[in-house]
Amino acid sequence: MPHFQKAYESYKGKGVSFFAVEGDGLTRAENRAFAGEWQYTFPIVTLADSKLSGYDMVTMPATYVINSFGRVMFQGDGDYEKYIDAGLEDVKYPNLGKQAVADDCEKAAEAFGKGDYAKAKELANALLAGEPAEGVAADAKFIVERCDTLSSAWRTAVDSAKEEGRYQDAMDYLEKLADGFKGSEIGDKADDEMKELKKDKDAKAEIKARKDLAKTLASNRKVKNKEDKLTALYKFYEKNEGTAAANDAKEMAEAIKDSKLFK
Repeated sequence: MPHFQKAYESYKGKGVSFFAVEGDGLTRAENRAFAGEWQYTFPIVTLADSKLSGYDMVTMPATYVINSFGRVMFQGDGDYEKYIDAGLEDVKYPNLGKQAVADDCEKAAEAFGKGDYAKAKELANALLAGEPAEGVAADAKFIVERCDTLSSAWRTAVDSAKEEGRYQDAMDYLEKLADGFKGSEIGDKADDEMKELKKDKDAKAEIKARKDLAKTLASNRKVKNKEDKLTALYKFYEKNEGTAAANDAKEMAEAIKDSKLFK
């Protein structure tokens, strides 16, 4: 798992999605406590919540590398990074979902692959405005739709994070919007919202509480007695009551209190 964390950090932002599937039966809250203790930041889902019933999730540890075409390139426990690298070499336009586009759309696709979604959308819309051939129109429309899908997904992630009091996550997604759509209305609004959020007192308090919770969980890794772990989480809750981070700490404490699986 520590190696998985290093790989996750190494390939972050390169179009590779990492997630771990927990198959022992821990709840979502227990998994969050476990990840916090070990300082794992990659997503962890329970087997029951995943759609991976077709894969071998009994043999552990088992790593799967699946390329952009849905083909399993590696299965097992070992050196899997070279298969990730090989998969990335096959991707001409990262995150686009197409390996080839009409010649007239190549500049827009290249801009998309570099993460300049505002330029990609601008170039694709310019093509659509000129009554292009059917193939060019289809690819240009596809690029525009992919840009819109990304901006919509990140906007949803921002709103969800703010609602749950995860303001640092919200700012991270706002930064993605601001950078990826720089110079456009979407990017400018995200940049303004990020600046305002940095000044917000409630957001600052929540971010501080989140950092303190991370420290509490990391310290709990060194504690062998479950009761001491619970004490630390409840103390954090009492000290930070009123924050979403405190509520999360209490939820984790309640989840692991009677758990027979969490150690």
